Amino acid sequence: MARNLYDLGDRTPDQSDEAADDTPESRSRIVPIGMVLLALIVAGAAIFLFRTAMPASTGNMAPAETATLITTEFALCDDPRGQACVLSPDSYAYAGRRYHLSDIRVPSQTGPACEAKRAHEGRIALAAMLNGGSFQALPDSADTDTSARLLVRDGVSLGQLMILKRYAKPWSRTPINWCAGA
Repeated sequence: MARNLYDLGDRTPDQSDEAADDTPESRSRIVPIGMVLLALIVAGAAIFLFRTAMPASTGNMAPAETATLITTEFALCDDPRGQACVLSPDSYAYAGRRYHLSDIRVPSQTGPACEAKRAHEGRIALAAMLNGGSFQALPDSADTDTSARLLVRDGVSLGQLMILKRYAKPWSRTPINWCAGA
């Protein structure tokens, strides 16, 4: 049986009506509505000022800036506004616009006879590669020319295949003697 509800040394009960283990509650602070409105205004102003620095959605990008999946058959032609044709060993026309492969150097079709022969062979080889199945035409961000493209099929660059088959050489500024060793 309990004699008292308070400790032995305590002869007077607590007059505050609080339990012994209760700690006094502190009032939680409410953020003033003015501070919330100020934060929203600052955030809106930041978005308005920095909207040009944010990346654009893909819906606003020009078609020349995106990858294009091409499944069309290509022929040989000389019209740079052709619909699907190979113009040279490193250029083609697609959908009325001329493009060039940015990662290779090829012989000139108007050069010496040995060089023109190699250019013609390279042109036929590029047409065969383009007709080998669907491929992606990716813009080359390293090239300032907007018609520069990297052509890729199954993760392999068609330009690199042209190099491996000896129809082209890696791109460089130095002149190449295509007739040497021909």
